[in-house]
Amino acid sequence: MLSRNASILADNKPASVHCNTAFDAIFDNDVNVAGHANPETGEIVMQYTWCAKLIDYIAHPQSADDREIWAMSVFIHEAMHARGEYNEAKTECQAIQRRIRAERMFGIPEIFARKNTNYYFNVLYSKHPYFSVDCAKGKAFDERLRDSSWRFN
Repeated sequence: MLSRNASILADNKPASVHCNTAFDAIFDNDVNVAGHANPETGEIVMQYTWCAKLIDYIAHPQSADDREIWAMSVFIHEAMHARGEYNEAKTECQAIQRRIRAERMFGIPEIFARKNTNYYFNVLYSKHPYFSVDCAKGKAFDERLRDSSWRFN
């Protein structure tokens, strides 16, 4: 399910998602980040705790905590890397614009997708290390997508 949705979000480029186990983490050079992706191969790795939080989020988006909401952002962010983007600030902004689309792909009701997307953008995103003032409707990173999260912000 994760790989299929990541591929769709990556404009149908092949993407494969691997959730690290504790054992896998021993051999992961990027274990200190929530996730990482290779834009050339489409390989996405999420650390175990973040995969678990993502699954929790999908199971109960109506009562998600900040880490669960953030986990969905990590997944979408890494899918944007699989799509071919290298710039971290642009990648995060692309993820934000596709967040409601992504949540709907997981079967999350639109009311919760909108609520949690707005919360992420208006509260959590400003604390993100890849925050950019260029990530907003009408700004430099706005892709003007028909189903952009801006429509609901």
